Amino acid sequence: MNPVRDAVLTALHSDPRAQALNEFSRCGAEIYVVAGALRDAIVMQHEGEGDKTPRDFDIVIGRLCRGEFDAVLQAFGRRNRHGGYLLAAEGAPNWDVWRLEETIGLRKTGAPCSIENVLRTFNLDCNAVAMDLRTGLVLDGGAIKAVRHRQVDFVYGAIRHSEDTFAAKALLLDLRLKYGMSGELNRFVMAHLHLRTLTYEARKVFPNFVELPTHNHKDTREQKRSCQIAATPFGLIRM
Repeated sequence: MNPVRDAVLTALHSDPRAQALNEFSRCGAEIYVVAGALRDAIVMQHEGEGDKTPRDFDIVIGRLCRGEFDAVLQAFGRRNRHGGYLLAAEGAPNWDVWRLEETIGLRKTGAPCSIENVLRTFNLDCNAVAMDLRTGLVLDGGAIKAVRHRQVDFVYGAIRHSEDTFAAKALLLDLRLKYGMSGELNRFVMAHLHLRTLTYEARKVFPNFVELPTHNHKDTREQKRSCQIAATPFGLIRM
């Protein structure tokens, strides 16, 4: 995991926004990079191919009160509707930064606050990975296995919520990474996939997304069967 750790740390600390991370460290906060960018750094190390530029970095901050969190980030970005901050920089990936306690899945389910439970709220094993930026240690909830076996499944002990969102994410991961889905996850996608949510999530990962409806005035279930999604593949998000 050393090349993965080094790639992530270099990408973050060579960025001017790293000043915010330094401020968090001075406050004694826990700092984790989680999910997609870290997962795809693992993919890059394991498979050695794909786009090295991530779409964004998801960064979770623990053990820091709301006031201190805001004081650090107000100068770097804008607050989003979930209480976190988007730190944007021209020509560089966005940083999405939020407090551990305000992770959407924890708030929706009332699950105890811990980095392990944050990963369980991500539902999909390939996204259940975190790296402590202070120590470089990686907490893996199944991402390495998912990459090695090229199959997406539920993370062990998944904290279920937002079923339509994770059905869409699972399908898009299957399409983009060319990984298979477990039988359980495939049935979950079939049961919970909604066209509107799929469209919303697809626009995040495919830059040239186009939705092509074949009929008008259909109900939601029929729309899912009668619509196609066309996009130029984004490619793997790599570092």
